[in-house]
Amino acid sequence: MRSKIAVVLAILGLVVLGLGIGQRTIWLPPATITASVQGSVAPAPLTVIGPDVLNAKDGNFTMTIKAKGPIQLAVGQQRDISGWVGKAAHTDITGVNSDFTALAAKGVAGDAKVPNPAGSDMWVSEEKATGELSYTWQAPGHGDWALLLSSDGTAPAPTDISLTTDNDAGTPWAVPLMIIGSALLALAALLFFIAPRRPQAAVAGRRAAGRAPSDAATGTMEVEKILAAREQAARAREPKPATIADARRAARRNEAAVPVDGAAAPAATPGTEAGTDHATALPGAVLGGRRGTGAAATTAIPLPGTAPAASASGDEKRDGADAASDGGNEAVKPTGGNRDRNDGGDAGTSAGSGAAAQQPPAGGSRSADNAGAGGPGSGAAKGATTGTAKGGTKDNNGKGAKGTAKTGTGNKTKNNTKGGAKGKPGAGKKEFTAGPAAVVRPQDRRMLPVRLRWGAAVATVLVAGTVGPAMAADPTTPAAGPSASSTASVSATEGATVGLPVLLDSQVQRIAAAVSTVVASGDSAKNAKELQSRVAGMALQVRAANYKIRSKVSTQAALDPVQGTRLLARVVTTDSSWPRSAIFVTQGDGNALPQLLTLVQAGPRDNYKLVNASPLLPGQTFPQVDKEGAAGVPLDSATGLQMSPKAAIAALSDRLTKADSKWKSTFKDTVYIPSVLSTQANVLKEAKDASYVFSHTPDLKSALAMRTADGGAMVVVGYTFGIDATSKAEATLTIGPDAAVFAGGTTTTTGFVLQYGEPVVMYIPPASAKGQISIVSANRSLVGAKFK
Repeated sequence: MRSKIAVVLAILGLVVLGLGIGQRTIWLPPATITASVQGSVAPAPLTVIGPDVLNAKDGNFTMTIKAKGPIQLAVGQQRDISGWVGKAAHTDITGVNSDFTALAAKGVAGDAKVPNPAGSDMWVSEEKATGELSYTWQAPGHGDWALLLSSDGTAPAPTDISLTTDNDAGTPWAVPLMIIGSALLALAALLFFIAPRRPQAAVAGRRAAGRAPSDAATGTMEVEKILAAREQAARAREPKPATIADARRAARRNEAAVPVDGAAAPAATPGTEAGTDHATALPGAVLGGRRGTGAAATTAIPLPGTAPAASASGDEKRDGADAASDGGNEAVKPTGGNRDRNDGGDAGTSAGSGAAAQQPPAGGSRSADNAGAGGPGSGAAKGATTGTAKGGTKDNNGKGAKGTAKTGTGNKTKNNTKGGAKGKPGAGKKEFTAGPAAVVRPQDRRMLPVRLRWGAAVATVLVAGTVGPAMAADPTTPAAGPSASSTASVSATEGATVGLPVLLDSQVQRIAAAVSTVVASGDSAKNAKELQSRVAGMALQVRAANYKIRSKVSTQAALDPVQGTRLLARVVTTDSSWPRSAIFVTQGDGNALPQLLTLVQAGPRDNYKLVNASPLLPGQTFPQVDKEGAAGVPLDSATGLQMSPKAAIAALSDRLTKADSKWKSTFKDTVYIPSVLSTQANVLKEAKDASYVFSHTPDLKSALAMRTADGGAMVVVGYTFGIDATSKAEATLTIGPDAAVFAGGTTTTTGFVLQYGEPVVMYIPPASAKGQISIVSANRSLVGAKFK
């Protein structure tokens, strides 16, 4: 029955396992899916791929762009790309359908031509190719990102765009089906190996006496033949006497097996045969398990090499008196067996009230310890009614040993070196008793555990061989890896760019390096025109003036170089509108002090330009700023500040002009303020033939302010330091050679006006702090001169 169940389970397991494997093979969905632009759109110089497209599939896709000419791809924040596109005509790729098969596209009318967008500071990265471009998307940072495609600003931008990603339509039932199928196969294998086997027919000559004959009518004859063959083989194995003495001793041993005093064999119990009855050696199962008075005596023959089985019932444990009334059951010794080294002799057996047939030993060989034994060595029975026998063996010391046995038992001495040891029923004996129970072979006891172990081993192999591959990663599921969400959050709630810097670190490094390269080129050529792409405002004015002076005056010193390789700090605005500003703190090999570089992007299609450059004054510390960006502060707003940036600019102008300014206590007496006041005082002191008027005029149009980490504000403003001299009584006034380059001469009788560029960076503490406004950075350079 178990085998049939095992077959059914095996078939069912193969079917279920096949279904699971089929979902991973023949029914496996495509590994990738592709979405592309459907139909045609109107040609435009720009193509914008919005954040909804880039966020599809968590950004895990590869983009393929095809065109007949050059392809330019720019990565930027959505607000930056939208600002750059402005009113230009463009194709807008807005999203992907739910099946990821089509990209939604629409055309937007506008200007047919735009400048080439390549190289803009707002792009985080750029890719270029011709004919076809393969691009793998990964968000570079926080915020909403977009892609800008173009050719050159004039030719139509590419619109043949497709996105390819891993197919997430998995096979969720594949693994469970393979596990269930493997488990069913393992269970079938286990049932098959533990299923009972049919008994095999007895093989003649191999333990046939212990098995039921196939034919009850002829079974007794077969057993007699087998036992007779064994006795004959045992006699044949006996060594032949080498001498006459050996032959006589063998004859005496044979005579000892005959009943003493020439008495005839005991009469058999009614219903049994007299003499040796080989059928008594069969187990009770063969003879039908007959017991009681008048029944034939039944015995169990032990298997060779094994200990005799214990009695199947409690009747064999009775003493000699009880055994006498038991109907003649007795123990029978096996024939032809070799004796133990410590056997002292064979215990005789006798019957009780009814005499039983006795099987004499036949040719049992003795061990070395019994070589010196004398007397009857077979323990012949004396008196059929006494039930006792005396053993005539001697140990190695020549002492006799007696063996006493009660009815139905046989005793053996435990040690040949000690005599007189008395046997006790059921203790220390090699005995077996007749019983109705069938003989249980030792191999039958071990069969079940062996089968269980084999079944468990096969089940383990099946499960490990099928479940292991089943638990492998689903090929339809994308492998774990960095995704857009792991590097940057692009959710709709975080899509708002409020509080995000307009420049990433990579952009800051690139812009600083570009500015440094342009300034170095202009300084080397002493040509201000080479600065115009990256320098503007007061920084361009100061350097242009220095180039002009140095072209006429060889002793004129050059301005400090602008280095962009070593960035000490940065302040980037978070304002989306233009103009945008940033402050970089750098220091290179040619800078004795760190330089504060103020850059401004005037519009979305403009690059950042250097508008102010000044050293960090000795003893000053750059204010702490937020690394995630700084919000702009309106010039006329005093929210959270000791005063508004506009008021602070005016107060500083008055403080630099007048030594007794009412704002004297508002500003710290840093290095720059005393220096300016000292210079003006010396000019007045030496002015005998002219009158002087000093002024510090701020340029509020270019001024800017950004919030610091502590709630204060940094204010960047460019002053024009003016010195207006008027001659007294047409006295001759003289100016220096640097000013003469601009004025056209060194002397005048009417007067002159000198102008110095004076970039200043000041720090306004928060309203909650008790402190003074400090000048963090400032410088002064001649930018012009003229005669009145």
